[in-house]
Amino acid sequence: MAENALNERLAQLVLEQTKAGRLPNLNADFTLGESYGRSIDPTSNQFVTKGFLYNTTGLSSQVLLFGWFQKKYMTQQSQLDVYAAEYAFKQLKEDIALNVATGFLRVLLAREQVRINEAQLNQDQEQYRQTQQFVQNGKLPELNAAQMMAQLSGDSATLLSSVTDERIALLQLKALMNLDFSQEFDIITPDVNMAQITGTEMLGTPDDIYAIALNQQNRTKYNQLKLLSAKKTLDIAKAQQYLQVSLFANLGTNYSSNVKDITGQTYLGEVPLGSINVAGTSYPISRPEYSYETRTRPWLTQYGDNIRANAGLSVSIPIFNAYAAKTSIQKAKIGLVSQQIATDNDKQKLRQDIIKAYEEARAASQKFAAARRSEDAARRALNFAVKRYEVGMINTYEYTATQAALYKASTSVLSAKYDLIFKLKVLDYYMGNPIRL
Repeated sequence: MAENALNERLAQLVLEQTKAGRLPNLNADFTLGESYGRSIDPTSNQFVTKGFLYNTTGLSSQVLLFGWFQKKYMTQQSQLDVYAAEYAFKQLKEDIALNVATGFLRVLLAREQVRINEAQLNQDQEQYRQTQQFVQNGKLPELNAAQMMAQLSGDSATLLSSVTDERIALLQLKALMNLDFSQEFDIITPDVNMAQITGTEMLGTPDDIYAIALNQQNRTKYNQLKLLSAKKTLDIAKAQQYLQVSLFANLGTNYSSNVKDITGQTYLGEVPLGSINVAGTSYPISRPEYSYETRTRPWLTQYGDNIRANAGLSVSIPIFNAYAAKTSIQKAKIGLVSQQIATDNDKQKLRQDIIKAYEEARAASQKFAAARRSEDAARRALNFAVKRYEVGMINTYEYTATQAALYKASTSVLSAKYDLIFKLKVLDYYMGNPIRL
């Protein structure tokens, strides 16, 4: 169950990310490095041979203006996947509820079995005391008392076994509910009115139940949503084969330790360069020579001086991409057909399961009615047997056999009762009704 909850949360996160994908992106970059040897200064774009420190910083943004609704289809698909995950989670909770109801009925059956065995044992004890009195009075032989003692011992063992079965059924129910085995836990026995649930006539036909299930079953809704999601996958794949128009913008600046500012100069004299002859007279040529004091231009100053920006439209036209778009479309079509087959198979299985559950419920109703008639007959037979046993008309073996027949009939009624309740709850499950007892 935790895994399905995580899947639901994951689908929600994908939806949020897909919605955010329609917004412009904004990215920053920062580069700091040291260059050695002959290289191009990123600030002056000139070749330099000495090492220098450099830095580039920038911002870039891009947004898709038109992409044949690809972003729209992706958002719609993510939304469908979220809904599908929700229905999958609901279906899991309903499955758990049905399993817990089954475990609950198993505990009730075991507890009813204990009650019958206790009543049987109390009746044996009373009959054993009466038999001992008859033996002491000479009305019955001692063999009858020995046979009643054997019956009493056997029924005692049966009671202990049923108590163990009840404890195991309760532990199994705790396991289904993910409770700690050391935790105190018990159930409240509901008042089940069997007169109100002994038939399937009020439920309609299997076709009626199937029509309701198609609208109520969470797994049906899940399959429908996954089919719509597969169609969106095909739409997204088709959109990838057309051009896309995007708007982009960039802002950047840079720094280099090679950029210097002159802070002072000193005149060193004249450097002769040669001479020039004018009208037969030679004149010397020289140039002044200075020494300069420099410093690296400050970081922030260079940032301000070197700011650059650009913006524009970008059109991406797919011409040949190794058949990637074509393959994506074919894969999406296969996925769509596969999901359609899975949906149809699930509908067919749902119909088969409903027909099977309906027939089993109807058979359980008939079995319960027959078991009750058998129990009534066995109880009347035991009443006659008790009277005949008390006057010595039948022996202990015949009496205990009649008693065992009632016990078997009562056990059959219990088994048929809870089997019928479970079968009807299964039909409630298919119709989307809450699982209540």
